[in-house]
Amino acid sequence: MATAGEKEFIQFLRDHQMRVTPNRLTVFRALQKSQGPLTVPDLAGRVEESGLNTATLYRIMETLTELQVVHPVLQDHQNVAYELLEPFARHHDHLICRQCGRTIDIYDCRLEEALKAISDDRGFRIDFHQMEVHGLCPDCQRLTPHH
Repeated sequence: MATAGEKEFIQFLRDHQMRVTPNRLTVFRALQKSQGPLTVPDLAGRVEESGLNTATLYRIMETLTELQVVHPVLQDHQNVAYELLEPFARHHDHLICRQCGRTIDIYDCRLEEALKAISDDRGFRIDFHQMEVHGLCPDCQRLTPHH
C-alpha cells in the first residue's frame, strides 16, 4: 500500500516520463523514513536487503537531484547527504556542526520572513532557497575550549 507521499512520487516520475522502478521506490521510502539527510553509504545500509549496490544508489541520487526530488546537503568538506524536497517533505533549513557533523533541522517562519523581506527590498523573487549554517552544536561547544 503506497503512502500519500509515495503516490505523489509515482505520479511525479510519470509526469516526467521516468520509469517507476522498485529501486527508485526503495530509495524514496528510505529517505521518507529518515529523520535527517542521508549519505549514499547511510542509504546503502538502510536498503541493504533490497540488494541495491552503491553505484546504482549514486545513479538514482543523481537522477533524483536533477528532477529536484532531493537535494544535496554538504555536511562537511567530503560528505554530501541527500534529503527530500517539497512537496515530498516540509521545507526547512539546517544548522550543521563542523565538529561532529550533526544536522539540526530548522523549521522557523522568522527565517523565511527575513529572507522574504530582504529579497523584496531588492526586488528579487525567490524561487527556491536552502540554507546551511555551519558552526558548533551545544555538545561540541562544551567539549571545545574557547580560543
